[in-house]
Amino acid sequence: TMSAKEKSKFEDMAKSDKARYDREMKNYVPPKGDKKGKKKDPNAPKRPPSAFFLFCSEHRPKIKSEHPGLSIGDTAKKLGEMWSEQSAKDKQPYEQKAAKLKEKYEKIGKL
Repeated sequence: TMSAKEKSKFEDMAKSDKARYDREMKNYVPPKGDKKGKKKDPNAPKRPPSAFFLFCSEHRPKIKSEHPGLSIGDTAKKLGEMWSEQSAKDKQPYEQKAAKLKEKYEKIGKL
């Protein structure tokens, strides 16, 4: 630990620094700046769902009926496992539908 003499030296430094800080803060004016980002257009179309989300919307009711006690998170895990177990051939219809929806969305966005 410090002696009282050593400690008083640091306390004096802290007092003078606090006084300097208070002086500077009296004259401080925060910069004017736009703090908010772009406003989102409420009428803009929603982004299209991915192939995985299309898969989930189709299979979620089935999982809910088979496992009624499953929490939302556990349901999502189960759907994720099912999706990763799917072969590329099984995923293809969802990916095609997602691509069509994405194309349609991009077409609307360019208007």
